[in-house]
Amino acid sequence: MTTKVRMCVAGVMLAAVLGLISMSGPSFGQGKKDVDVVVKEMADELKKGDKAKAKKLADDAAKNLDEISDMMHLFRPRNKGGLGVGRNPLANPAKDGIEVMIRDLARDVPGGIAKQAAALEEMGYYIAAMGELANAAVGKAPTGGGKKTKKAWTEMSEDMRVLGLAFAKASAAKGAQEIKTAAGKVNANCNKCHSIFKE
Repeated sequence: MTTKVRMCVAGVMLAAVLGLISMSGPSFGQGKKDVDVVVKEMADELKKGDKAKAKKLADDAAKNLDEISDMMHLFRPRNKGGLGVGRNPLANPAKDGIEVMIRDLARDVPGGIAKQAAALEEMGYYIAAMGELANAAVGKAPTGGGKKTKKAWTEMSEDMRVLGLAFAKASAAKGAQEIKTAAGKVNANCNKCHSIFKE
């Protein structure tokens, strides 16, 4: 076998292994619901206004959360394991992620945004649910020195929940400026948290 053929075979094998790893997804406790399922359940409860039920779901889920990264990956685009923007995939897969959508809306809200209002509202509840879960999982947060304190984690997690709910409300009202303002606040909180806790 030539070196070129060996490298080609090795590349194909590596791609296959990486594909299997990515398909397996993050771990979330043996035999328990996947974190994305729990976050969606919590989002549904928050949308109904049942904060107590959402908190109980978060407290139960936090016990089974192996790592904070199991939750944080949900901000990625849907085609990379994230929740996406609302229940149904967007036409542009690169934009179908919470992080990218929030960042884009914080800069500018395109015309015709009202057509996406329901999906954006749903996304706001996802953000709020992840804030609730992050707060409940404070014991697994990467704290332990300098600014990486449990107090800072708790404050930013609570802010994520509150700002997610505000974004959902702004999206339901379909006002472009309100959506932009709410997205800007969510984005600022994300950036503040990442500046301290992102490894």
